[in-house]
Amino acid sequence: MQLRHLAGKTYAIESKFASLGVYLLDDRCCLLIDSGQSAAQAREVLRIFHEQDWEVHAIFNTHGHADHCGGNRFLQENTGCQIYATAIEAAFIENPLLLPYAVYSAFPPKLLMGKFFMPQPSRVTHRVEAGSIFIKGSRFEAVALSGHSLGQMGLITPDGVFFTGDSLISPQILQALPCVFLADVDQQLSTLKRISSGSYKSLYLSHGGLAENAQYTISLNYEILMNNLITVENIIQVPQSLEGVVSEFATRQGFEANRNHYFRLSNAISAILAYLVNQGQ
Repeated sequence: MQLRHLAGKTYAIESKFASLGVYLLDDRCCLLIDSGQSAAQAREVLRIFHEQDWEVHAIFNTHGHADHCGGNRFLQENTGCQIYATAIEAAFIENPLLLPYAVYSAFPPKLLMGKFFMPQPSRVTHRVEAGSIFIKGSRFEAVALSGHSLGQMGLITPDGVFFTGDSLISPQILQALPCVFLADVDQQLSTLKRISSGSYKSLYLSHGGLAENAQYTISLNYEILMNNLITVENIIQVPQSLEGVVSEFATRQGFEANRNHYFRLSNAISAILAYLVNQGQ
């Protein structure tokens, strides 16, 4: 993990997993945007902060997936920090069994209960909604980015850096894995429009870092989603089971799905099918 200065008081802690945002609230206190996937990553965050003589004042969780809130418990226990999240995401953060339950639709098998799917629970102290929020005197803009998850929220720092969570995936990742993993297609389409027309200076992706060409990244995410929709529409011209659609989709997109990929892909395909049904198709 490596600390990178982005603008003004805004930084990122970059990682091969989900990167984190940092905003320096005053000389020492920081807002951390997401907390990483595990206690081990949270320890590394504290090591970096110790080198800078910084402290964690609060965490803003963009959403409740394990790679974004897996460090919450460790940081909250060791620093007493506050945690901000939307009401929907707070339900998952405080009750992480809901994450694999939502994936499996029943009490999950053990393979879905590891740290990559199911983080340790933590206590959300502030439920947030879209709009201006003030943290220790600094004004941030919270932006609704539902789609990848039901209650995802992005955050624009006072320096104009827009941390978008998993609402956008980098072109490099999309070229290797041309699939958008989401829970709600309709909301994702609205999110892409909102980001495209938003007021900010730069975009920072949890998976991909600083977007060098923001509009290209947004357009590519839209194109991949449209491609996914068309692919599923073509597949279901012949009636078959959900598993059959998932298998055919993976084949057509040119990648093999391991167990973890299968469950995520199955959720994404289910979201696409629901969208098509709700559109009257």
